[in-house]
Amino acid sequence: MTTAHEAARTGSARGAVWAVRRALAPAALELEGETRRLADETDGLREQVAELEQRLRSAEERLERVDHLERQVSELRDGLHEARRLNLRIAELTDLVTEVVLPLHDREIDPAVLRALRPDTL
Repeated sequence: MTTAHEAARTGSARGAVWAVRRALAPAALELEGETRRLADETDGLREQVAELEQRLRSAEERLERVDHLERQVSELRDGLHEARRLNLRIAELTDLVTEVVLPLHDREIDPAVLRALRPDTL
């Protein structure tokens, strides 16, 4: 069949244009469908990118919370170390008061106990 026969068969100018396009550029018809498919695929990819961006923001927020918690744990460890140091100091001062300020009438102060204390306690 020729292009004229196809145009007569469709009975419209559109049919004639389609027949000419088919004869001269058959790939153009295939590309039209491909263009539509690619546009749909692009829309789907855009949706996926938007979802991934949202997940990334959520992960960044969780990472910020983790960093904040790590800083708090570090501060708590420092505070715990300081509390232990102060408790040791209180224990040493308690020993000093027991040995020096409140000696029993019969008991003599043992100089070895005083030497065992840290200098900043005295």
